[in-house]
Amino acid sequence: MNLSKLTIKSHSNKSLFLSIFTLLIIFLLGIILPKSINAYNEDKYPNYFYINVINNVLPIIKCGAKEELSTNSENSMKFTALSLLGVDIVNPISIIVKEISYLNINKVIPNATVTSKDDENSKPFVVTPFKLADNQVSKSPVTDSDVVANTYNPDLKKILNNGKPEVLIYHSHTTEAYLSSDKDTTKTNFNTEEALNVCAVGDLMEKELEEKYGISVIHDKTLHNVGDYNASYKKSGITLDKYLKEYGDFKLIIDLHRDSVKNKNAVTTKINGESVAQIMFVVADQNPKYAKQEKLINSLIGMSNKLYPTLLRKLNVTVNHWGIGFYNQNRSDNAVLIEVGTYSNTIEEAKNTGKYLSRIIAEQLNGKKPH
Repeated sequence: MNLSKLTIKSHSNKSLFLSIFTLLIIFLLGIILPKSINAYNEDKYPNYFYINVINNVLPIIKCGAKEELSTNSENSMKFTALSLLGVDIVNPISIIVKEISYLNINKVIPNATVTSKDDENSKPFVVTPFKLADNQVSKSPVTDSDVVANTYNPDLKKILNNGKPEVLIYHSHTTEAYLSSDKDTTKTNFNTEEALNVCAVGDLMEKELEEKYGISVIHDKTLHNVGDYNASYKKSGITLDKYLKEYGDFKLIIDLHRDSVKNKNAVTTKINGESVAQIMFVVADQNPKYAKQEKLINSLIGMSNKLYPTLLRKLNVTVNHWGIGFYNQNRSDNAVLIEVGTYSNTIEEAKNTGKYLSRIIAEQLNGKKPH
């Protein structure tokens, strides 16, 4: 009985050794063989060394003649069978990368023409690499602990003129709320208490802009999302129209929101040692005012990256082509929608954001724009 166990163990060890040895040979072939593995020879035929390998390993789908590969090969049963196995007959290295995922490096072809299946007319569109402007990119690696910055610039202060408000802050979703503290377990997404919702951030921004920078602000706290929530933007549009009729256009109109990202850490940073909710812009790029709004947002992004490199979220702009009634952005060249943090941020973290955001706005309106 002991001898039987030893025999079984011996066979098992041999099988394991052969399996490892086979994988090692395949790996070495994938590393050592020349790059011409994917190329055709001078007669425009594939490298037949690899065809022979496939023939020996998979005789049921044996491929022999060059003519079979060069004429209607893609329609052949052999090619179909290989495709089902994830093997490209012209690129036999696909057998190896099927087993060794490290070697499977996808190639991205910029400016490739693709046909959208979702388009009723199946019109081709061009896929191009996304590019950020220089002033939207932080020039050096920055971590949360690196950001130490001034929150106030006295050179930006001017005489306050309440007769001509420059900034309007309102909220389409006025009751979007934050936690009262890190120990708060209520997880309340909406709260009519102004001290705990986006109104608190708007109040702080109004105070900062007026007292520190002489920028007159109107902060409207109408509960647009109470009652018929789906009509929130329609109701806030009426409020916006009222102020535009009374004062004319503003230098900056902010619909101030709070996002609903589950992971707080994904939208929170540290500046000057304090926890700060990150911000993001939301735009409706099909609205007729978008061209000028884009320039304004890019300028604000550039100033934010210059002063507080981690204040913006990684996805600093979310584009919804039409939004809900263009998010009312079709009413002014200077209308923007800003999301401050998420529902799991504390109210203090959100108010900290208001402080830094006010400095950025002051630079935009009273200072020199970054190039």
